Amino acid sequence: MLNATSGFITSGVGNYTTDMKCTWLIDVTGDHATRYDPGADANALENSLVRTGNNGPAGSKSAISRQNGNGSSVATNFVQRNRTIRLRLNRFETECGWDHLYVFDGDSMFGQMIAAYSGALVPELAGETVSDLVANSGKAFIHFYSDAVYNMSGFNISYSVDRCPDDCSGQGTCDDQSATCKCKHGFTGDTCNIPVVTKETGRSSTATLMRIAGSGSGVLLQGRAMHQAVVFNHSMWVFGGKFFSSAFTQRRHLEVARYEFGSSQWSVVQQRGTNIPPNTYGHSLVSYKNSMYLYGGAHTFDSNNVTNALWRFDPARLEWAQVSHKEARVDCHLPTPLCPPVPAVGHAAVMVNQSMLVFFGHHPILGYLNMVQEYRIGSVKWELVQTRGAVVKGGFGQSAVYDERSQQVLIFGGYHSTGNAGSVVDYLYSYRPSTRSWSILRPSGIHRYLHSAALLDGVMLIFGGNTHNDTSQQSGDRCFAADTLAYDVECDLWQTVKIKESPNVTQGFRRFGHSAVTYNGSMYIFGGFNGRMLSDTLKLSPAHCEALDKECLSFSLLHGTKCIFATGEGCLKHTLANLRGYPQKKGANCSLLKHSSLPINLTQVCEKQTNCRSCLHNSFDCVWCDSTCAHKKCPKHLSAAVVKVNASQCLESESLACDKLHNCQACHSDERCAFKKSNGCIGFMLSDGNKTERAVSEDLRAECDTHCSDKRDCATCTAGQSSGCMWCSNLARCLETNAYAAMFPLGQCTEWSTGRCDRLYCSRIRSCRDCLQHERCGWCDDGSDTGKGRCMEGANNGPVVTGVDVSQVANGTEQMGATCIAPASWNFITCPACQCNGHSTCVPGTTECVQPCANNTHGPNCERCQKGYYGSPINGGACQPCMCNGHGLDCHHETGKCNCTTKGLIGKHCEACDNTNQYWGNPVDGGTCFYKLSIDFQYTFNLSHDDPFTAINFMNMPPRVGHDVEFQISCSTPALVNISISFGSPEPSGEPRGGLLQVSPTRQCGSFKMPLSHEEFKFGTRNATLYVHVFNLSTPAILQVAFSQHRALDLLQFFITFSSCFLSLLIIAAVLWKIKQKYDLYRRRQQLFVEMEQMASRPFAGVTVELCPPPYALPPQLHQPGGRPTPVALEPCSAGKAAVISLIVRLPRQDNTSAVPSGQSGIAIASALVSLSQLGGKGQQNSIRDSELQGHHKGDCWKPNTNVGTCL
Repeated sequence: MLNATSGFITSGVGNYTTDMKCTWLIDVTGDHATRYDPGADANALENSLVRTGNNGPAGSKSAISRQNGNGSSVATNFVQRNRTIRLRLNRFETECGWDHLYVFDGDSMFGQMIAAYSGALVPELAGETVSDLVANSGKAFIHFYSDAVYNMSGFNISYSVDRCPDDCSGQGTCDDQSATCKCKHGFTGDTCNIPVVTKETGRSSTATLMRIAGSGSGVLLQGRAMHQAVVFNHSMWVFGGKFFSSAFTQRRHLEVARYEFGSSQWSVVQQRGTNIPPNTYGHSLVSYKNSMYLYGGAHTFDSNNVTNALWRFDPARLEWAQVSHKEARVDCHLPTPLCPPVPAVGHAAVMVNQSMLVFFGHHPILGYLNMVQEYRIGSVKWELVQTRGAVVKGGFGQSAVYDERSQQVLIFGGYHSTGNAGSVVDYLYSYRPSTRSWSILRPSGIHRYLHSAALLDGVMLIFGGNTHNDTSQQSGDRCFAADTLAYDVECDLWQTVKIKESPNVTQGFRRFGHSAVTYNGSMYIFGGFNGRMLSDTLKLSPAHCEALDKECLSFSLLHGTKCIFATGEGCLKHTLANLRGYPQKKGANCSLLKHSSLPINLTQVCEKQTNCRSCLHNSFDCVWCDSTCAHKKCPKHLSAAVVKVNASQCLESESLACDKLHNCQACHSDERCAFKKSNGCIGFMLSDGNKTERAVSEDLRAECDTHCSDKRDCATCTAGQSSGCMWCSNLARCLETNAYAAMFPLGQCTEWSTGRCDRLYCSRIRSCRDCLQHERCGWCDDGSDTGKGRCMEGANNGPVVTGVDVSQVANGTEQMGATCIAPASWNFITCPACQCNGHSTCVPGTTECVQPCANNTHGPNCERCQKGYYGSPINGGACQPCMCNGHGLDCHHETGKCNCTTKGLIGKHCEACDNTNQYWGNPVDGGTCFYKLSIDFQYTFNLSHDDPFTAINFMNMPPRVGHDVEFQISCSTPALVNISISFGSPEPSGEPRGGLLQVSPTRQCGSFKMPLSHEEFKFGTRNATLYVHVFNLSTPAILQVAFSQHRALDLLQFFITFSSCFLSLLIIAAVLWKIKQKYDLYRRRQQLFVEMEQMASRPFAGVTVELCPPPYALPPQLHQPGGRPTPVALEPCSAGKAAVISLIVRLPRQDNTSAVPSGQSGIAIASALVSLSQLGGKGQQNSIRDSELQGHHKGDCWKPNTNVGTCL
């Protein structure tokens, strides 16, 4: 709580965190200021008293006599008012529409709400500021809520007490005593920010936007948004709207206000009679002849109550009458049949001839409506129009105007659903009432919803709106727009209007949810929302064509008008030119405007069309290629597609609107559509043999789940991962996630959830600490000084009685009152010092609880149950003993779930065995669970340190008759084990049947084996079952356990078997050895045959050998010319560079005789590897030159020579 007269509030350094709440309370009521109010009479003073909280008047009045200059006595009135707190936003940037800063004039969220800021407010433009926010009660309660999507830089807000607002905008001086501004000449308003305009200052060449100062009546209207206004008899009539209010001042009846254009006076209309409609917002309003018709909307006191009521207002008699449907049906139950009038909020309506046309809107169950409703005033009949042409998608917050010249209704913008989310669009639709057909016009490229639209001389002007389209990160879209768009109806072109900058208003234009009417060539804008509810009136005037020169035609749309250049008369408004007879060819001047209009990618626009009719009913020159829309011609990959350029060629299956219906109930309202959870709403147009089409049969329609709006509590609303619902806690309402922007565009939902339901309501919170963290709650101490109390809705000065506690709505009960024992027992900012939860008292002079705590509790604040007990001892709660069936000593201190000490036991009270993991038995009434072991397998159990187990049990039923059983176990930590046996089949649960016979005494586990004789226990014949109990176990531990069953060893049988096997192996080995021998011999023979065959296939030739008797050297004359030894064979290698040559040589003789030794040959063939490169050189075909031969002795030819080939 802040008590200083000045200071600041900030979200901190850097971006704030997601999913957070912060709350501040500024209270300066401890110091009242007496202010002089000259000329105030008693009644005025009485009306000026400020009441706050539950303590009655916060001020008082008195009259003091003083003497004037003539000596006479004059009554001087003083009034003691609460001090005013002014908040100034120095920096503010949060997620638009989702992260809000709420400001209340009072000490809690039950005070008068005066602001719900979100978005990027300051700074957006250089030098831009937001006007000060004033809390007149001397208290300001500020609460910030951020959701879990994304965060931004946050805010920095300064506050001061009794300061003039906005420093008088620099156009006045501040009276410190009264904290009011004294404006300079030519300015008026509380902050001196409105210039006094006495007459028109001339014809402007640019569009102007100015704030109008009301005068005469002195009525100060309350700010509002999502209201409607019409012009009747030179006055603007304003109906209903959403108001900021407190929990005690909900507006019940519709308010009607009137603004007279001539006198600039506001007045609140005093309606007559008792049949006054409830106050609504998001409704529609049209005027016809001498009556006004108000349709639909949501009630301000119950936003879930969207109505279909039609009311007629008589402005002459100031009376209301509800209009009943002449042919109302009683069998209209959703989803079918769908009967008009369908309840709607955020729709648009226009009057065409004698019919009121209602477009789109939002329905609590059907969601975003995709329909046109028509009400014929003459016949008093409603009708759901069966439209033709393009298939359009409806939404929330769009605008609609009727152009009598072209006889079409123009619908622009809106908020559309996209699955579980939504998006702001820039679509422009044209609806022709005469043919009941839709067409799609050029989009603006600048999306928005909750804007206003007006038609002036063939130009549709769009002002303000919400353009925020971000979902997971900030991209710069503004939450509140102040720009103006102009659309040329004839040329189908858009332009952003250039507004003249003037000192009349420099701030406060940004808004959405306002109303707009046209009067005398200007657009009048009233109210709206920009974080605050606005009550000002703006006047938007397009430029005068006469003031335009060079920009007459090509740039007139830039100034919000449409002009024609007339020879001899200059620049004229195009409607005036028509009246004066200047001929104009339709569309002749549009080409001059295209280069200055807003650009748009028509290729992308065509590609967005999803059905044939929408593709061909537009102004973009689109063509339909099988199932794709393209601009002018089909893409190359669809060149073979059947091209359709006329909507009459479209099949009905290509023109369904099923994809425009986002939920099951809306989908089933069309008999040609069916809803599938995996695919959404899809069309079922089936073709039979003769190519005709028929609708889906009823058996293909799945029954819809309960709609979000029919769920009445948080748990039901948010159940399921893909429920698509969200719960608004302060309004106790469930809605679709894509409906948030339509249902709560003004920040009505202060906290929402898609999965958390705990601690949303005061009555469900049990501790003081958690209670005070909730922005709506306070703690009522019971006076025992032990910390006991209860959490209640309330304010700083005490609990609040609102009539209904929203936390009790889900249970169907109402809390009609809330009291606390004494004011000293109420805590709203801090908890009582002693917090022992009713189980102890504090040591005198301290906040420490006396120990030990009583009632089986412990902890510094006695906030936990002792070991062996469970429960919630918070705020006097009881602790109960743990119920574990003897298988556990303690349990979870809150839930009571036992920590079972025997492995395999499950359940909150250890009452069951874990059958899925093969644990069987009955742990109730002294029983336990056993793990079923298979024979001849070893099992390992690893118990971690965190496991609470001290015991584990096993069971095994040996299956073989006449076989002994061996039990083996190994424990890594000390433990005890015993073995028992039972006879007879176990119970179905695994529990032993009959008594247990102990097989062995209890012993240390360690590691051991134990044989069990089949002769003693007759395994397999009497269903004998062995049970093993391991206990006194400590973790961590590793256990290995196994049961095995086998016969005793027979030596005679063993040796006979061994000998037989051994002899058999020897015989087999001998046979195999003989087979191998035979096979090897066979292989050698086959190889010899192959070699001989290869030798026989070699080339051969004969050679003549000259054998000379000794001496070896012949006489020269006997030699042939050039004769020398030559090889008998030459075998070149594959590369051709070397070869193997073979020569015949004579072997040495015995004793130089011609005879050779007995048994030897006299000649032999010798081979050598030689180089062919040296033998074949140029001019050396022979290997020995004559000159070289001469240098050798004849007897040395046989000797080796280093020069290869010179002598062989």
